[in-house]
Formats: sequence, structure tokens, C-alpha cells
Amino acid sequence: MKRKAILVILLIATLAAASAQVDPITFSAIMPKDARSMGMGGAFRVFSQGYSSFFGNPAGFAGTTSSLTLADISAWAYLAPTSENVGRVQQIIEGTADSEIPGWAGDWIVSNHGLGAGASMGGGWVGKKGVAVGVTLVTDEVVSGDSLLGSKLVSATQANAVIGFAYPFDIGPVWVKAGADGRVFYRMQSDPTAGWPFSTILNDYLQNESVDYSTLKLYGGYGFAADAGLVFGIGPVMLGFTARDFGLEFKVGSFNAQNLIDNNISALPLSGTTTATLTPSYTAGLGLRFFENSKIEPSVYAEVDDPIALFSSSDILADLFTSLHAGAQIRLLNFLNIRGGLNKGWYSLGAGLDLSFLEIDAAFFTEELGAYPGDKGRSGISVQAAIRLGR
Repeated sequence: MKRKAILVILLIATLAAASAQVDPITFSAIMPKDARSMGMGGAFRVFSQGYSSFFGNPAGFAGTTSSLTLADISAWAYLAPTSENVGRVQQIIEGTADSEIPGWAGDWIVSNHGLGAGASMGGGWVGKKGVAVGVTLVTDEVVSGDSLLGSKLVSATQANAVIGFAYPFDIGPVWVKAGADGRVFYRMQSDPTAGWPFSTILNDYLQNESVDYSTLKLYGGYGFAADAGLVFGIGPVMLGFTARDFGLEFKVGSFNAQNLIDNNISALPLSGTTTATLTPSYTAGLGLRFFENSKIEPSVYAEVDDPIALFSSSDILADLFTSLHAGAQIRLLNFLNIRGGLNKGWYSLGAGLDLSFLEIDAAFFTEELGAYPGDKGRSGISVQAAIRLGR
């Protein structure tokens, strides 16, 4: 009788523990808004080459030359680059508009469907034989909401150490590149759904009051992810597919922003009790590249997010436009690049210079956050600079 009672208690405890489990926190990929891809409507992920393949398609590691990226730095801001906004930012920098900042911030959050900034940096080696080794760091801070008072700030940062390999081969007239990589990463992020109260943080800062950073909760932990991709083509025509962020569940612990301000690196948790997962992503693309390495080299790219879901869609055409990134680039005299694109229905524009080992790029972009093209466009500007040996 006593044994049966113990078994019943254990069964009840097991069921209670199972019912108390919560769904894991889901972290989306943090993709850099680099000027090259954003100038082409967010395209050039599937057909990435060299260093950009650390964020795009690992098949791009299979090049004809080696390249060493000593530093690649991108910065972007979610703010429409209008003359009015430029004037406002200038006044903020000069310190002559403190009383106006809350109103301007509220306007930017609502009209631009978000306010924020981000940056990425890294370096790596992509060898002629398709072996790639690199380290990258990406951070993205976005404020969103229906008003300043109810706005939330979500902060996300991820560091990656990447080892990849790609192999090129031919099947008759068709050339093929296949690649894969593995990444050890550390993810640090605020709650992706709750965020931080931005209006409180902003008001405390403007009133010279102490912001209680100890209340700004963060999650942190490390995990492993893998990416794979394939590109094949004939002549100037290319088709490609990439799948990213496949990994096991990992554990994250909690800490707060004050720990970072105090430079208390030891406070960063390597693990914890909260389960987290990365959301896998899929992208398919079609590309056309003409007169490669000539004085005038035009190329066109079209890519769609989650192409597998399109086949089960009840309205394929409508869903296609809500996931379409299309762009074009004209490369002149092997150093000047002019770009344009369509990012889920929104226009983008960019340009770049390749000066020996120095590359400089800039882009104006708008990305769709809503359910259909033209629903919720968030505009911004991106700049990029890289010191690179080889291409």
C-alpha cells in the first residue's frame, strides 16, 4: 500500500512538472542590414560571395580566388533620411532640442513603424579551396509601438565563430557549388515579446535622472547552429537555395543591463534554466550575371523567403510579393557599383566604391514589417566599410 502511494505521488509530481514546462523562447536570426544587400532590396543572400557568405549562402565560399577580410563594419539606423529628420538629428547632436526629443521620437516610432539602430563587425578568411574561417558580431536595437508611451525596446546581440566549407563541381554544362558551415554562437537578448519600456528610459535620461538598468532583464547563453546552401547555373543564369540557423535547443540564463555597464563580463551566463531555440530560415533565388569581370558587369537577383510555404499557399501570387527581395547592380570599371531594388514592395537605392583593398558602400532602404506590401514600411540608412585583400 505504501509503495502504491509513493508511485501515485511520483506520477502526480511528474505530471505537474510536465504541465509547468513552458514553451522555449524563440530567437529569430539577427541579419546585418549591410549596405550591399539592402541597396538591392535585401537580395544577394543566396548568391553571396566571400565574407558575405558568413551571413548568406555557404556555397559562396567556393570562389576562384582567396580573400582575407581584416575588418568589415556596417552600421544602420531605422530612420527615414528626409531633410526634416536630418535637421532634427543635427539639433539633437548639437544639444539644442532636448525638449523636442520625446515628441520627435514618438513621431518616428509611429510613422516609421520603428526607431533604432544596429551594427555588425567581423573578419575572416575564405580560401581558394573553399575553406572558410571567420568571426562575426551583430547587434540590433529596435523600438516599436503605437505611441511613445507604450513603446518597447528590444535588444539583440549575437557573436559567432564560423567554420565552413564549399565545393564546386560541374555536371556537363552546369556548374554547381555546394557548401555548409557550423557556428558556435553566444546570444544575448532582451525578452523578444516584452522588451523594455523605452519611454521610461528616454525620459529618465533627458531629465538627468538615473536609469535603473538593473531592471532591464537580458537572456544569455551559447549554442551551436549549422547552415547549408546550393547554387547551380548555366551561362549567366543561376539558381540557388540556402537554409540557415539549424541547431539544437540551448539554455540561457538571465542577467541585467547593469552587469554590462559595470563591465562585469563574469556576470554573462554561459547557460541557464530557460530553453531557447533559433528559428530556421529558408531562401531561394534566381540570378543573372552578365559579362563577369568586364568593364561593365550588370547583374539581377530575385530571392524569396520561405519558398516551401509558397507551395501550400492559397494565394501564391500575393504571398510571393510579401516575401520577394529583388535587386540589380551595375559594376563599372571594376570599382564603382550602382544598386537598386525592391524589398517586399518598397524601393531601395545604394552605391559603393572598391578602391584596391578598401570598400565603401551606402544604401537607403525600406523594409516591410506588415502582412502585405505597403502595410508597414520601416525606412533606414546603412553604411559599410571593409578592409579586404582579394575578392
